[in-house]
Amino acid sequence: MFFDIHTHVLPGFDDGSPDLETSLAMLQLAAEHGTGGMVATPHLAEGDWQPSWERVVDSCRLLAEAASERKLGISIYPGVEAAFYSGIEAKSNGPGAYCINGGRYMLVELPANQLPVSTDDFFFTLQSRGVIPVLAHPERYPKLQEEPERLLEWIERGILLQVNGASLVGRMGTRIMNVAETLLQCQMIHCIASDGHGLSSRRPILKEAAAKVTAMVGPEMARSLFTTNPQSIIANQPVFIPEPDERRFLKRPKLFGGLFKMFGSR
Repeated sequence: MFFDIHTHVLPGFDDGSPDLETSLAMLQLAAEHGTGGMVATPHLAEGDWQPSWERVVDSCRLLAEAASERKLGISIYPGVEAAFYSGIEAKSNGPGAYCINGGRYMLVELPANQLPVSTDDFFFTLQSRGVIPVLAHPERYPKLQEEPERLLEWIERGILLQVNGASLVGRMGTRIMNVAETLLQCQMIHCIASDGHGLSSRRPILKEAAAKVTAMVGPEMARSLFTTNPQSIIANQPVFIPEPDERRFLKRPKLFGGLFKMFGSR
């Protein structure tokens, strides 16, 4: 059974599900492909996407009730995908609001086409308040081509990396797939999620990615990335953090430099 900590399944919040029926269809699709728990993480970003934590929690409750009535067999938990420029530092004083299931893990997103000089300060502010940042889809940030070693530094500081399943199976293009594979082979991924937005191009399905990861790194690591680590994040428990293969990773800076070009984040 998979646990998916990054989805846009709540209806009417962002560029994800537009309505309740779509949300329920997304949940059914995920459940049919082996997902037993899903975190709803609507965008928290500058501009119009500024949902209150109370609204997120209430919407999760209503969606869970509707899913239960239809006997979909999947649990829903609240969260957000907090963007760098969302003002999250002013909204969150620590674990609880805006964190996954009200715990201490927070899904965060960097700008699509820049790596702000204050990125380390952003992470430090959250961590100093007891929040553990989970960086969404690091394989998709083009500016990391210039400083891929930053990922190693962030992992050492306790920041977790969440890669999208669609990236690993090539749905975001061959280049992004190769980056995701490199992170996997270098033991620099801590969980894999769907980033599901709907029923067509970005679906909340993890089964295909799980099969590929199992073939690449074995069933034990796959179980950690798709089940035990995300389940621990939802339960606000410690996660398994493997030792990154730093030598292997740093031998491939040119690979990363070529792969990150022309790709954005969202």
